[in-house]
Amino acid sequence: MKVNKLIIFGLILVSLSLVLGIKAGYISFDQKETQTLPETTTKQSLVGQQAPDFRLTTLDNQEFKLGDKKGKTVILFGMAGWCGTCIPEGRNLTKIRREYSDKGVEVIGVAFTKGDNEDFLKEFRELGTVNIPLALDTDNVASKYQLVRLETTYIISTNGVVVYKDEGYTGYEDYKRELDKII
Repeated sequence: MKVNKLIIFGLILVSLSLVLGIKAGYISFDQKETQTLPETTTKQSLVGQQAPDFRLTTLDNQEFKLGDKKGKTVILFGMAGWCGTCIPEGRNLTKIRREYSDKGVEVIGVAFTKGDNEDFLKEFRELGTVNIPLALDTDNVASKYQLVRLETTYIISTNGVVVYKDEGYTGYEDYKRELDKII
């Protein structure tokens, strides 16, 4: 009986995560309310434009500076360390990173919600068996890239232009298709 209650409770939490994380977008644990960027900001598309530069320090204490990645294809994954629905996409990106790193593809997961911290990111990496560089958004990446929904992905070409954006789950085959178009 206790196990059934735990399963039901878990399903409720996952459902809430889906509803709040995907539909509402940017969650603030500090204020217990949903926040989104201003309407005018969310309507502008970065696809086809030069990608805004950013500099982050990953959990592994490595610097990731987009400006230093010229000649490489970069996948920017907007996520949260507490987001259970982000784990499958993180695993897809782990596989993509392994298969495409020799073709010049780099991946960075950026935790952009106010509730994120390094402990959440470490747990996300360990529990999800996710092996991509992860960083907290210490350089306003959320604002620069209009990250308002979890699981937002950008692909940035070798010349620094945004060539793909997806606001939601991106499957492994979707990544392969998009990368194969530009590599």
